[in-house]
Amino acid sequence: MQRYFIPQGSTNISELDQHHIKKVMRMKTGDQVIICQDQCYLVELTVDEKVTYRIIESLNKINKRHVVLVQGLPKHPKLETTMKYATMAGVDTIICVPMHHSMIKDMPSENKIQRYQMIAKEAAELAHRDDIPTIVFKKSIKDIELLPNTYVFDEKSQDIIQDQSIEPVMIIIGPEGGLHDEERHYLLTKGVKNRSLGPLIYSSEIAGVLAIQTLMTFL
Repeated sequence: MQRYFIPQGSTNISELDQHHIKKVMRMKTGDQVIICQDQCYLVELTVDEKVTYRIIESLNKINKRHVVLVQGLPKHPKLETTMKYATMAGVDTIICVPMHHSMIKDMPSENKIQRYQMIAKEAAELAHRDDIPTIVFKKSIKDIELLPNTYVFDEKSQDIIQDQSIEPVMIIIGPEGGLHDEERHYLLTKGVKNRSLGPLIYSSEIAGVLAIQTLMTFL
């Protein structure tokens, strides 16, 4: 069933989604969709000049492990791949940060941030999530508040990740070229655990997605 997210602070379907309902999906009054904000609802639409809805019932919230992905900035458009598939894997927060080996070190423009947010929204709808992950940009890895349960994944580790707990977890992935020794040293001195996803080497934009899937627990 088609799913739409209501903008925070509003009870109305966005203009963009109203256009999608009327012009793309060609829905009619009486059709049902799922509307989500902090809670998801099965609703019945009234399609007129504006699209409004009537709540039929509330839906159960997906209960899953809280996962934060810290992604070292890769080349454009690889970050868009990470945004899409990390969202579909269930990530709660994506923190993007330039690292030593990042080709791109500048903060994105407002237009790019809006595009990333739209990619995450559409991926959340496609995956039938009941929320959209938060997207954050930091200037330095030292600006990130690390969780007690934080893993950095890089090819220099021989310890394969084994963590099936339900505690919140943070995943740190380097850009192309991986982590610089100074970054690795800083993280390890902060208590971050160095782990591997196995003997194969994965590209930066998908490594985080695989790590999320490995660590995600649905409760």
